[in-house]
Amino acid sequence: MPKGPMSRPFSQYHSRKAVTRIEVLTGVIVLGLAAWFIVPAVGHRRVQQDREACLANLTEIGKAVGAYLQSNDNRWPYVAKLRSFKMPGQDWPTLPGVIAPYLGKRTDVLRCPADSRELSEEDSELIREFSVRTTWHETEGLSYEWYWGEIYGGRKVGQEPISQAQGFGFGRADQTLLADFETFHKGDDGGAVNTLFADFTARASRAGK
Repeated sequence: MPKGPMSRPFSQYHSRKAVTRIEVLTGVIVLGLAAWFIVPAVGHRRVQQDREACLANLTEIGKAVGAYLQSNDNRWPYVAKLRSFKMPGQDWPTLPGVIAPYLGKRTDVLRCPADSRELSEEDSELIREFSVRTTWHETEGLSYEWYWGEIYGGRKVGQEPISQAQGFGFGRADQTLLADFETFHKGDDGGAVNTLFADFTARASRAGK
């Protein structure tokens, strides 16, 4: 009488069950190792993409500022650093209001994709309107900080006091015009901020430079 499936030795079933468990365990280990290598690579790529998009934003903003200069006797605009804080006696608009006619519908360039902001007790007025974890774009209208407002405002290009210090590395290519409010691009050359210089070139530079 031929032997059916039920007549197979118990050891064969036990062996097959053990192999299956090993296969599952091996698969889990392989997937874990793959995640170990892939997740950081994906995160790094996202950081690079954010930085590239941010630099592209600054380039477009530079074009708009350049168009403003052409329409205003080559004089720099008066620009306030923050919408939420104005210096006494300075009733200046922030940059979005200045360059709006030259941006058209490209207002998306005012926001860095990596922009983040955490409000503190010093931001009591903003906390009434926004959540503690927010963005500079949401609270101030843009992700970028305008430098040298008092030095640039109303002066012709090349006649700013800082331009007279070219021997100290302050030619237009070295003058910070606009930069990330904070080091948003963490994980990518930590401490570097994306910066638009007064010659309208955009590149990453060390914080505070």
